Amino acid sequence: MINSLTNKDFIPFEDFDLKWRFTEEQHHLLPKEELFLIRPLSRAKATHFNKYSRKYLGNASLSKSEFSKIDALQIVDDHEVARARLRAKQIDPETKVFVSWDSSSCVITTWMIFCKYWDDFCYPSSDDILVWSDTADWFLYYCHHEIFEFGTKRT
Repeated sequence: MINSLTNKDFIPFEDFDLKWRFTEEQHHLLPKEELFLIRPLSRAKATHFNKYSRKYLGNASLSKSEFSKIDALQIVDDHEVARARLRAKQIDPETKVFVSWDSSSCVITTWMIFCKYWDDFCYPSSDDILVWSDTADWFLYYCHHEIFEFGTKRT
């Protein structure tokens, strides 16, 4: 998936609809060297990957038929607990991951960046996002009700 992408599949960060989450002080101003690791996809590619990922969703949760195991985590006020639980997954921090909000917004970043700034990627009461690696052997779903589901795909 990622290896098939070319430079024309990405857009400048300035053109990304959700850039404000990462570039404005009232939200979160990320350091430039970390912002550089979040690469927005073109609308066409965002639509493609959103359509691909949605087949792994059921009714507001991961599709139980697609996964051998699904772990859920209810987010509480302490976001560091969620951050620690995400980091505890046996995923290489440098793994490239897709983060898909909808058919027009999708980025590629690293697992480390997603974990570090998950609460900038995931807004309660508004976002339902899917995160997965190039191998697509696991999916992470964030529901706007502040629940993470981590699904290990069936083999």
